[in-house]
Amino acid sequence: MLMNMTNSQNTKLILDILRNEVDGDTASALEKMSQDYTMTWMYQKGDEFFPKTTPHLESELDEAYIIRGRKYDIRNITESEDVVMIELIESYPDPETGKIYRTPQVIVLELVGGKIRTGRHYCDPRLSFADLTEEQIDSVLDRTPTKLVIE
Repeated sequence: MLMNMTNSQNTKLILDILRNEVDGDTASALEKMSQDYTMTWMYQKGDEFFPKTTPHLESELDEAYIIRGRKYDIRNITESEDVVMIELIESYPDPETGKIYRTPQVIVLELVGGKIRTGRHYCDPRLSFADLTEEQIDSVLDRTPTKLVIE
């Protein structure tokens, strides 16, 4: 678990759902989400501003969760009542080439009734394909050590 922190039920839920993604366990992840769950990416993709999940959430998760070798390098987690924010570096291999991509991001997750209802990913998608090395990311986060790795 996180070093020097007491994890609330909400934080444990968030860490568990990240573990579900790494493990490719869509069914367990869906149990942690409300029926009206949405995720929005806070950037522009092509001509679309702020892409978000569709009503076909299960098939979207199946598509994302199939990627093996995903890793979450968690740097910070903070929370208030029914909101958890997590700063992390998501790494994953390209399924076709095996090349590792790393994306620094902040995710804001709002919970209702012990389930995740809304999420927002804040990142620069250009960095996702910039071939960032661990050393480059660590040089920027040199005062913020890894608290937990989920892989």
